[in-house]
Amino acid sequence: MATFTRRELIDQTAFKLGALSVGQTLSAEDLAALDGMAGSLFDQLAEDGILMVADDDAIPASWCLYLAILLANLAGPDYGAAMSPDVKVVNEAILRRLVRGTETYEPQTPDYF
Repeated sequence: MATFTRRELIDQTAFKLGALSVGQTLSAEDLAALDGMAGSLFDQLAEDGILMVADDDAIPASWCLYLAILLANLAGPDYGAAMSPDVKVVNEAILRRLVRGTETYEPQTPDYF
């Protein structure tokens, strides 16, 4: 199964935002901002029970397009684009469909007597 790293996801997001072009590297400020937002997005998706990114260096490729769109939507106001609730709802629904019935690798908490 193909995977992406968190940095590759951030680069894909920056490309969608227009902050990165082919052959360029992301500025340190943009990288830090998008990395922080990626952490917030991963936390939000885990808290909502949609999916849990267990390993930042092995994000399934099938998730990456939708995670990049969600991250670009989240970061949009900082880059001159409006945040769209519809984009959020649609992409979260797609992610839910992609992970249903599969292993989530979430840590299990045992419940003792």
